[in-house]
Amino acid sequence: MINKNDIRKKYLLIRKKINNKDIKSRIIMEKIIDDDYFKNSKVIALYKSLKNEVNTDYIIDYCLKNNKIVLLPRVVLNDLLFYTYSLDDKLEKSNIGILEPIDNHCNCYDGEKIDLVIVPGVCFSENGDRLGYGKGYYDRFLKGKNVKSIGICFKEQLCNRLPINIDDYKLDKVISD
Repeated sequence: MINKNDIRKKYLLIRKKINNKDIKSRIIMEKIIDDDYFKNSKVIALYKSLKNEVNTDYIIDYCLKNNKIVLLPRVVLNDLLFYTYSLDDKLEKSNIGILEPIDNHCNCYDGEKIDLVIVPGVCFSENGDRLGYGKGYYDRFLKGKNVKSIGICFKEQLCNRLPINIDDYKLDKVISD
């Protein structure tokens, strides 16, 4: 049986080779803003995308222009905390290269009050299984919360089945181009 690390390596390589990521990212953004989960959400947790991921800047800009509260994650110890974000806010690179809000307890948001979490990943199944980067931050954050979750990816990152375990969180939906 193929293990998660082998699948992760395979799909990271596939994702790196995808062409037209900007066009595909815009298509994904259009699908998200047309989605009922998104339309019915006021507080949306997103993330600043890495180089080869779906570009989340389009979604963030749309949210801010349409009076939605945007939250971005920051890893604190072994947990994911979300902070309010506006275009004026400064971000800093984490030790793994992810842009995160600067730790300011004033803008830390109660995770129980988030309406929608848009989740990154290396690959997804169409039924909501997700393979992330291996640290389990989103799985731990989402467990036990009453929040909608959408994974976003390029269609090349979709697979039929993923090996999952009891700690893996099943997303409500996956949106691709």
